Amino acid sequence: MDYSKVTWLKNINPGDGWAYQSAIDIQMLEAKIFQLHWRLKSDPSLNAPQKGDLMALVQHARVTHIVEVLDNSVYGNDNQWAAYRVVQAVWMPSTDLDWHTLPHQKEIFGIENLPPDGSAHSLDQPDKMFQFNQYWRDRGGLEGFQQNLDQVLSGI
Repeated sequence: MDYSKVTWLKNINPGDGWAYQSAIDIQMLEAKIFQLHWRLKSDPSLNAPQKGDLMALVQHARVTHIVEVLDNSVYGNDNQWAAYRVVQAVWMPSTDLDWHTLPHQKEIFGIENLPPDGSAHSLDQPDKMFQFNQYWRDRGGLEGFQQNLDQVLSGI
């Protein structure tokens, strides 16, 4: 997997469990294609990631997926979620693994707190994600982060 293309972060709050882990969450588990949900259609980050962009999904302070955005369309939804994008997991841990044992987000992102708002956040804009960019500024910038992501996730 080419971690140098991971330029987005989305923090997910699934409650007590894990989102996008099983066939219930992933409509095509074999292909790992699913609907990545947003609460608000008015969230500007809903349209920001473009087809082919890679995004790290974080739950319970753990990176649980690296997903590729499959198109530039935003879709509506009939349930509690306002809208979704179609994505494919290009990396996710085994469903047999206890996901609570995944590395903490600080080991991957270098910072303790990530935006908890459920929006997609660009990692490649130095004026955004201030703490993240401040931490990685002297550690190789976005490329240093991506190399760290590769090193940590490759060991799982």
